[in-house]
Amino acid sequence: MDWKFIDPLTVNPELFDLSKVSACKVRKYSGTENMRFVGWRLYADLLKECPITGQKLPEWTWFLFAAQGEP
Repeated sequence: MDWKFIDPLTVNPELFDLSKVSACKVRKYSGTENMRFVGWRLYADLLKECPITGQKLPEWTWFLFAAQGEP
């Protein structure tokens, strides 16, 4: 799954230690990603619902979120 941008208003900026999120993207976490994203703050979450489509997933799945915004 490639990175997909999602509405930044749907994420809690505190998860990224930000006061406001201006851009947010998400992808399924495989455990092999390069965790160095200059200018992006990362957060991983174990979810039962896809944050991109909103559909229920057959099993709990890790997703990696990357956000930019105001500190």
